[in-house]
Amino acid sequence: MNLFHGRAHQGEVNLQGIRIASPEHASAQNAKAFAYVRPHDIDVQPYTPQAALGEGKDKGFIAKLDRVIVIGPIARLELIPKSDSRPAGGPLVETLIEAQLPAQQFRELGLQEGDSVLLTPRKARVFVDAGVGI
Repeated sequence: MNLFHGRAHQGEVNLQGIRIASPEHASAQNAKAFAYVRPHDIDVQPYTPQAALGEGKDKGFIAKLDRVIVIGPIARLELIPKSDSRPAGGPLVETLIEAQLPAQQFRELGLQEGDSVLLTPRKARVFVDAGVGI
């Protein structure tokens, strides 16, 4: 499970420019939030500056592919966030991000250890700090 930190405001959580819908927190007003994302709920793509922007906004986090473990039909990826993917004053995510994808998809992407990748959370479980506007 991956832990991301951000801010919740009116039904959205902003994780360093990546917005995740969180309608259950529609009343939150610029509150501290964190989101848990399961490894299989992270989309992994090779990084290119064009891929990182979608409709003029950030589309994902940049990370380095540190280690790959392929076991049967699953590829388990260990990724390290690039330092410029962290907001000033605090961590965006824990030190290591884990992602899982089908081994065949991993092979088709042509990724190698050391490559830069773009990570996009598809689904997250969001929690908001009980304090107001912290």
